[in-house]
Amino acid sequence: MKNSLLAESSIPSDAKKILADFDKIISSTHPLNSKQRAMLPKKIQELSHTLTDERSDRRLGYMNQPATLSAYTHYYLWWNLVRLTRLFSNLPSQLFNLKDNSICLDMGSGPLTVPIALLLSRPELREKPLVWYCMDISSQALSIGENLILTVSARLNAKPWKIIRVKGNFGTAIKEKASFISCANVFNEIREGDKMPPDFLAKKYVQGILDYAEKESSVLVIEPGTPPSSRLLSLMRDSFMRRDFVPVSPCTHCSTCPMDGKKGGKWCNFAFTTEQAPYALKRLSEKANLPKERAVLSFIAMTNKKSGILPPKEGTMDIRVTSDLIRLPENRKGWYACSEKGLLLVTGEKKLHSGSWISIPEIAEKAPRDKKTGAIIVSLD
Repeated sequence: MKNSLLAESSIPSDAKKILADFDKIISSTHPLNSKQRAMLPKKIQELSHTLTDERSDRRLGYMNQPATLSAYTHYYLWWNLVRLTRLFSNLPSQLFNLKDNSICLDMGSGPLTVPIALLLSRPELREKPLVWYCMDISSQALSIGENLILTVSARLNAKPWKIIRVKGNFGTAIKEKASFISCANVFNEIREGDKMPPDFLAKKYVQGILDYAEKESSVLVIEPGTPPSSRLLSLMRDSFMRRDFVPVSPCTHCSTCPMDGKKGGKWCNFAFTTEQAPYALKRLSEKANLPKERAVLSFIAMTNKKSGILPPKEGTMDIRVTSDLIRLPENRKGWYACSEKGLLLVTGEKKLHSGSWISIPEIAEKAPRDKKTGAIIVSLD
């Protein structure tokens, strides 16, 4: 078995310690008084409604409200760091093959969630003098994030990255082209209320991203693990590939996406349980009546550099497990997986997880198919 996307063991030990006590780091830079701390669970719950069932009533720039930003920083930032640090620690190293003084752009940066997660999860970047353009419509969120990343850098004895705060939204101009571009939870927000079809939006967003990019660049787009987000990411993947980009992760191939989020079909998403999340964070979730048992996300990592997907050994093919364990008839175990041949249903006693990347023998042309989903059945017994 090759690497899993979500192996907790890949997270650096110093990063785990910082994540465990991240509330103390926040308190060291942006402390709450006793009344604010007592009200924090309620404010978190109110923010949760704003981000979910009351999304249509949410005002643009909601992160500029002090109470909302405080709740976001003390709760959602922490949870997002848990999710992203776990993912970033397991992504292929070629995605982060950056030179000294490379220009990086993080759109919808908020309190610099992505740069902080990268600093925690990728030790090879800690001594690189990177330049980060961090873009968000909330200047207050960017200010908080800059204070936090400087604190985290000091605790890791890392070289501080140069942070250039850019107040603006997707499409705001910056002074330099970027060799690495990231955006997390951006497009699920900006496409709200847009009546254009997803394929049009995918092309529009990809072109917007590439307007910021150097001739050779890498792009990382992360969205919630929902069917609409997965559908958009699959279409963006296609659009990037038409522009001579190749997927680095989670894809193991450059063929058609078999989990593209179309109505009634499977969608590409990855999940892990929160058993190993920081105790204090889980307690805060319980106080806010927002218990969280699983963390889920969808993403694409693309590059047009010379390091894309590595071809499998002759006679084999690489596949990516995209589901939790499925209980099948006759006490059999199964998992859905993505491959260049299409959707697979992998069966057997081998222990697999959401995000596992494995090599299997090439599939026979007349392999059996699952009657329910049409997936090719592959037995690992």
